[in-house]
Order: sequence, then C-alpha cells, then structure tokens
Amino acid sequence: MGADDPRVGEEPRLLLGICSGTSADGVDLALVRVSGAGLAREVEVVAGGMRPFPDEIRAAVARALDWKVADLAAWHARLGVAFADAAATFLSEAGVKPGEVLAVGSHGQTVFHHGGDPLDGSLQIGEPAWMAERLGIPVIADFRTADRALGGQGAPVSPFADWILHHRAGDRLAILNLGGIANLTLLQGVQAPRAWDSGPANGPLDALMRASVAGDFDEDGALALQGKVLPELLAELQRDSYFARSLPKSTGLERFGRAFAGQVRAADSQAVLADQLRTCCALAAWAVADSLSQVLSEDADVLNLPLYLCGGGAHNLALVAELRAALPHAELHSYQDLGGDPDLREAVAFALLADAFLAGEPASWPGTTGCQRPARLGSCFLPPSSSTNFTPQAI
Repeated sequence: MGADDPRVGEEPRLLLGICSGTSADGVDLALVRVSGAGLAREVEVVAGGMRPFPDEIRAAVARALDWKVADLAAWHARLGVAFADAAATFLSEAGVKPGEVLAVGSHGQTVFHHGGDPLDGSLQIGEPAWMAERLGIPVIADFRTADRALGGQGAPVSPFADWILHHRAGDRLAILNLGGIANLTLLQGVQAPRAWDSGPANGPLDALMRASVAGDFDEDGALALQGKVLPELLAELQRDSYFARSLPKSTGLERFGRAFAGQVRAADSQAVLADQLRTCCALAAWAVADSLSQVLSEDADVLNLPLYLCGGGAHNLALVAELRAALPHAELHSYQDLGGDPDLREAVAFALLADAFLAGEPASWPGTTGCQRPARLGSCFLPPSSSTNFTPQAI
C-alpha cells in the first residue's frame, strides 16, 4: 500500500476522528497517534470523549426527514460549526495545538440513507469547509460517496479500522455495533473484512419510547426487561423484506426508526410498551443471528464464534439477553476485551479512515459494501484562509 502524502508512513502522526451517531446525542471525538501503513499500522488512542449536543440540535436532527431545503442548508452549516467548536475545545483540553494534528476525519451527521439503491443517496451533514477554517486543520470527509459511485452501499465504513486494529485477535471473530442500526464486521485474519447491516437495534426502541412520551430511550433496557416477547408480533416484524436481501446490505432509520415503530404499534395495538420493546429486542437479535448464519453456513456450528459488542445497545440488558438467546453457542464479549473503548470505536474509525485516504489505501471492499472493487474513501477540505503543507497534487 502506497502513501500519497509523504508524512503518512513510518513517522508517527496525530489524527482526530469526529462522528455523531444516529441518536444525535453528541459529538464523539478520538485523538489517535498512528505510525506505519496498511496492516502494519501501530495505533494509540491518545484522548477521547463526547461533547453533548444542545437540546436544539438533538430535536432538529430527530425531525430531519421533515426538513425543507432551507432547513437542510442551514443545519449543514450549523453542524459544521458545532463539530468544529467541539473539536477545538477537545484539543485544548488535551493540550494539543491544531498545528500538531495532521488531519481530521469527520463522518458528519447522517440524516438520510438509501433503502438499497446507492443512486438514492446517503447524506451526512456538517460542512467540512467550516471545520477546516475554524480549526486550521485539513478535514477528510464524505466517506460514502466514492463507494456508492462504485455500486456499493456506502455503509458500513468502520470495518477498515476493525481490520487494522483487530486482525491479529483471532482466526475469526465478529464485532457487533448496536447503534440505531445493528452492523457487523467479520474478521478472518489478514483477509479483507466482510460487513453488513443486519437490521434494527436502538432505532425502533428509541422511537417507541418517544411515541409513548416515556423518554428519549430505555436506559439500560430497564423497561424492556419487564416485558415479554410477543411471538405473533415478532413473526409479523420478521416478514420485513429487508431481512431477505442478500449480503452485504445497509439500512437506516428511514426504515427502522419512527415509521417502523408505528408499524409495531399498529400490528398489535393492545400490546403494552414493555412488550413492544422486548419484542423489538428479540427482532434485532434474530436478525443478527440470521445474517451470521447466511455468511457462515458452511460451518457445522455456524454461530460458534467470539462476538464483541459495542455501541449504545451494548448497555441494553434486554437486548443483550435476547442476543444470548439467539446465539446460544457464541461467545459474547465487550469490545473492551479487544483492548478498545466501545464508546470511541466510531470516532477512532474515522481518524483511521482519514489516514487511509492520505495514504491512498482502499477502505471498502466488495465484501463490506458490495462495491465493484476496493475503494479509496473520502474527500479533502483544506483551510481556505491559512497556509498548509498539503497540496492538491499530494492528495
């Protein structure tokens, strides 16, 4: 693997990863020191944390599907400023000057993701040019478009970092991220990873809580733990055509968020909230197990593998209990057991995706997104009013 930027190689470099998940509760940040290239990279997380969003931003993003064009344009800029300000505060508290950071990798805030056709688009907002100018640091962003241009789903994109960080951890293992959507990375040593979105995780759970005016989310799955799985409702939800799609595949809250929660409520209007939540936990766990069985069907015991949990859903005790029931032979672990921080995984991933872009390395493959060939992900945004050692020719 080559290096387009001469600073991406053996010399240690600092990169800052920034992202906001589908819950839009805040900005996750990770400052990462990297040396080497390809699978020989050495990676150290120097600092990490989360900066909560103001209620105004959280409420606005929750209504993103209802925005008009003017709303979209305004929030694209405002979120760029919000990300930049969070990053500036984070670096200051870490005692790091902006000039010490080679680049920022910013995922942005997803407000739309297609239903299966890459031509329908995937939109992450938070203008990178605002970030580059306010921070004085080049920003690598737009990590999904190049993959979609090659026929890929544009998601998931975190498997590159999983592969770099954890390919030595075992002959075969899976990492399960339980965000609004559940996505899996399957690692098999130095082979390029495989990945896919199995279906819903927290998305319908949070939407059910909000629709019932019970809060923004079910903390630790406390209410779902009081409920029971409703077999007829579960069977109805399992008929969603997404689950029959071939891998790799991706989805979003457009399918498994507020609208899906409405389907849950309509399918069994007499069910109490706790039972609805528990049934959705069972659905998420079933979808994980079903998708794994599609990939590992050549094995006698297809679901006997280490499975490392991360994302907000890893704290939901009802969801974890349903995973244990759906995967009785799997070894369920915390992502911490791999040596990583479950709450920083995504932010670290975007720091490493920025590093891959600068090194000219591919970061998605046919087995992770369905792209026609391995794709280099990202676009570079330079600080428009300050000097930088970057040149368009170098990147």
